[in-house]
Amino acid sequence: EMTTGLMAAKLTGGKVAQGDVIAFIDCHCSPQEGWWKEILQQVTLNPRRMVVPAITDLDLDTFDEKEQSAVNAKCYLTFDADFKWFDDESDFIPTISGGLVAMGREWFNLTGGFDEEMHGWGGENLDQSLRAWLCGGEISRAKSSRVAHMWRTGDSRTATHYSVKARGTNNRGRVVAAWFDAFIPVYRGGRPKENVDNYDRVKKALNCKPFSYFVYRFRKIYLEGGIIAREIFRLRDKASGLCLLPGAGWRLAACPSDDKQGRPGELQLGNIDRDTGKCCSGLRIAGTNDCWDAWNDNGPGRYSCDVSGSNANQYFRLRADGRIHKGIGECVLPDAETKKLIKKPCSDLQDSEGIFEKIAVRQSQEYQIYLQELELHRWAEKFPDLPDN
Repeated sequence: EMTTGLMAAKLTGGKVAQGDVIAFIDCHCSPQEGWWKEILQQVTLNPRRMVVPAITDLDLDTFDEKEQSAVNAKCYLTFDADFKWFDDESDFIPTISGGLVAMGREWFNLTGGFDEEMHGWGGENLDQSLRAWLCGGEISRAKSSRVAHMWRTGDSRTATHYSVKARGTNNRGRVVAAWFDAFIPVYRGGRPKENVDNYDRVKKALNCKPFSYFVYRFRKIYLEGGIIAREIFRLRDKASGLCLLPGAGWRLAACPSDDKQGRPGELQLGNIDRDTGKCCSGLRIAGTNDCWDAWNDNGPGRYSCDVSGSNANQYFRLRADGRIHKGIGECVLPDAETKKLIKKPCSDLQDSEGIFEKIAVRQSQEYQIYLQELELHRWAEKFPDLPDN
């Protein structure tokens, strides 16, 4: 007896389903009254639409939705083939989280459902999302359809009480090998070696587009949200000539040579500025999914970037004059003695105090590839009315 994993179970069920609409709902969920109504309406409007309900919090004591529950639905795809939660004003969803989605049975079968070579857990949500967006479908949320979901909170009732005996596969690597095409070189897991010939039939039958179409379709998130950096840089303190480098927080130290392995201290602008709708309201640590976040004893912490720009903890606006504005009226600068970053009213700063210069500026590889793909495929000309989020 062998455990085949989550997506194999879903694929098995999807293939034998008889209804017009298939819904995949994890067993640790509690659909609320009428959860199916808007989902059916949306699939009826567009049979090639995948629909995600409003994902709420499950009360472990009642197995019902918590009062005043948070609501989630939307994720985006990272270049390490992972998904991150976010929210914005659009009802379209770049990437599903995996456990809660519905679609027409015909569309499920046309897209092949799931990659039958994946085993275990994880990655199938990314594959299914790209099958939709690149092959003629779309994904949206149904705000009035609510399904409560059990999150792993540390409560023993949410812990895993079984062992998985499935053979492992590099599911994320399979997603990258199958769909990333021109962007494979920027996958942080290295060039995948997986054989994905089994995707060819679906790609040919549905005339699937290259990955750059997906990035262009959600260009507000990827470009204005700073996932793709137009430029990567270090920050040098104008007064001392020292660079900001990470350690126990961020502090001034001698600037490393540009060819030093790992390129420590590299930053990029991140997170949409909600005042302008453009990039950017924060500082993102280059080559990661993290941004400067809540202030602590060592200065700015780090946390997963909120690309929508809603997290005020991540407001670190690098102004044209070289000063970093933290919130309203405060600026970030190095302490003269400890070299650690501190905060001070911007109005109290003197001369070059708190002014940083960008050095070792370079264009990111992701942005170079994106520009090349835009030139090659002319998405803006082919789809002049395509939304950007």
